Amino acid sequence: MPAMSRKRVMYVEGNPDGTIGGSFYSLLFLVKNLERSRFDPTVVFSKSNELIPAFQAAGAEVIVRPLAPPLRAPHRLLRPFTRLANALLGFVIEPLRLAALLRRRRIDLLHLNNSIERNHPWIMAAALAGVPRMTHERGINPHISLPARLLVGHLRAVVCISSAVRDNLLRLGVDAGKLRTIWNGLDPVEMKVVKDREAVLAELGLPPSVRLVGMVGNVREWKGQAVVVEAMEAVVREFPDVACLLIGHHSEGDMAYMRQIEARIAAAGLQRHVLVTGYRANVADYVAALELLIHASILPEPFGRVLLEGMALRKPLVASRGGAVPEIVDDGVTGLLFEPGNANDLADKLIRLLGSPADSQAMGQAGYERLRSQFGIDVNAARTMAVYDELLS
Repeated sequence: MPAMSRKRVMYVEGNPDGTIGGSFYSLLFLVKNLERSRFDPTVVFSKSNELIPAFQAAGAEVIVRPLAPPLRAPHRLLRPFTRLANALLGFVIEPLRLAALLRRRRIDLLHLNNSIERNHPWIMAAALAGVPRMTHERGINPHISLPARLLVGHLRAVVCISSAVRDNLLRLGVDAGKLRTIWNGLDPVEMKVVKDREAVLAELGLPPSVRLVGMVGNVREWKGQAVVVEAMEAVVREFPDVACLLIGHHSEGDMAYMRQIEARIAAAGLQRHVLVTGYRANVADYVAALELLIHASILPEPFGRVLLEGMALRKPLVASRGGAVPEIVDDGVTGLLFEPGNANDLADKLIRLLGSPADSQAMGQAGYERLRSQFGIDVNAARTMAVYDELLS
């Protein structure tokens, strides 16, 4: 197919603060696996981030376009006028600007990367510009806001990352005809290990004899780091040579929770057994050093990309039984599930696997095979491009 016939797809990542999470990586892997003879990707971020070079290396044009900051009233008497001005900015001026951008770049399809609750000016802009538009839905929300409810009708398709996400949208009244369920995907070769276990331990100041478990995820209350710290109190009584890594970024808005985690660790005397590493650019190095990977979300997890990352590195999983997790983890085969928020149940499952290395290894291998057969990025990309073909036909 000639290069000029390629369809221009614009992707918009709606995270406003640049915190790198699963949506960034899901988009990156999709962009890497697009058929370039058919699609030409442009990716829009609202803030610069460390993954931009990876998107550029994958052949995508990257635009950093900051969000328009809301106006703030200098006095409470002016707040009604400020609210009106912000509504005008968000629902009229910004959509007009974005529509002009879509026209200038001759975009054929707009793919929003996050949720029906985000990127509303982009939805209106695409409607104004006559550009087909779709969104991923990566969350399980208890309700739909009024703007989202009004605008979802202007979307041609909503890609749900799990059956749990789809079922929630159906419960909230979203038209089933718009919904497409496509699991996130991962190619195991993406989990490139650069540092060996010894180098990771030396970096963290841990002895070679330590046994490592850990979790990966942005430090947020619903992700359950506090549950992991509580569970580790029981684990280290049974296995004093075990340490747990809490790997992930925390934003300014999550600083209070971060301090709670640090205080819990100190109060329990777990400073040598629970290490908060912060963000790590090559998370594969740290996951590869673990005996098993923990997932501890308290609220229903829309998907849990980190589970795929653990499976890619043949790690047995101990994960909270909620949301989409049972779609990914085959309980008793590729890992063990525990009740969300239940630190005692989590501790029991960790102790069980730490005491059964052969079973753990078998579960890790079974998880790798399940990833290859059910969650390959090639399947994800093919199904996503099929939605593109549907919308562009």
